[in-house]
Amino acid sequence: MEKQSDRFLRDATVTLMVSFILMGVLSLGLSPSLSSVFVYPINLIVSGLIILFSLLGIHGIMFGNNFGVYFASLTSVWEVILGGFLIVQQKLLIQGLTSMTLGLASSLLTFRLYQSLDKNLQLASQSFTNEGSSSSEYAVELIDLEKKYFAGSMAVPAVNGINLKIKRGEFVSIMGPSGCGKSTLLNVIGALDKPTVGKVLIDGVDISTLGSKPLARLRNEKVGFVFQAYNLINRSTVFRNVELPTLVKGLPRDERARRVKEMLDVVGLPDKAYRRPKMLSGGEQQRVAIARALINKPSIILADEPTGNLDSKAGGNIISFLRKLNEETGTTIIVVTHNKEVADVTDRVIHLRDGRILKEEKKARRPE
Repeated sequence: MEKQSDRFLRDATVTLMVSFILMGVLSLGLSPSLSSVFVYPINLIVSGLIILFSLLGIHGIMFGNNFGVYFASLTSVWEVILGGFLIVQQKLLIQGLTSMTLGLASSLLTFRLYQSLDKNLQLASQSFTNEGSSSSEYAVELIDLEKKYFAGSMAVPAVNGINLKIKRGEFVSIMGPSGCGKSTLLNVIGALDKPTVGKVLIDGVDISTLGSKPLARLRNEKVGFVFQAYNLINRSTVFRNVELPTLVKGLPRDERARRVKEMLDVVGLPDKAYRRPKMLSGGEQQRVAIARALINKPSIILADEPTGNLDSKAGGNIISFLRKLNEETGTTIIVVTHNKEVADVTDRVIHLRDGRILKEEKKARRPE
């Protein structure tokens, strides 16, 4: 959830950017002698740039993009300089004072907003980049979690008051009938969806306090997703599919190539790097999806029906691989499944019904 102070900074700065746009439009619409000390076409160029930079600034502010905030800062500084120039020239005194005052206010707000964004990014880096950076013994904590969908005035609860703690290195399965909220719960844990009420803590950090950019970093670096439908890009090779998260992370080419080779070796597909996904079997495609999920070395794997499209043999191989991964690396794994045989391999089974935890079932950990 966005902090109230951050929301105020954002809304106030956007309002000032809108005022600069209106001033620029007014300057274009009036005679230069009434609205600017610049002659045509310099007045047109200056006003056009102010409008453009203000629009870029608004986009950056709304989406937490530091590069966009830079344009907001540039516009603010320009308004201060322009206002001072108008005052010194003793022309359009009221417009000069207005421009200078709004520019100074916008500069201050933009600076504070930049500090807030930078603080959020530092929090995300400290909390999520290094595995085990938090002192919490739990990889995931859900506190009074609710997720509702709205159809007109009617609220439909998908997750309804769930409290759950999952320890680091635990292998947990979530079971229940269709429509009981399993996939919704997984999406909320993975920050693909926001809770209506309650908190989600990853390694002790409340992810609702993070902005959009830190959340994107969380999804890219801390959590790996494996879906029933594989979600591979068929026009690209296996290599490119597995490489994709490292491109988002901004790793250099040599490191990306090394990691892809390492992951394909791990999932047993070193000779399939340059094939298209549609040339592989269902089990092989799912292993490619797992390699992609693992390439940024996440501490948590979220798997939504990973064996749903596979035959029993291929599905068994996938679950055996996840069990081995969990035991050898201590990766926390949460898997949604309808398959009791899959659930029997996990440490704990969470049974859901109507968006609530019906019961929990602990399984004896198999000897390593």
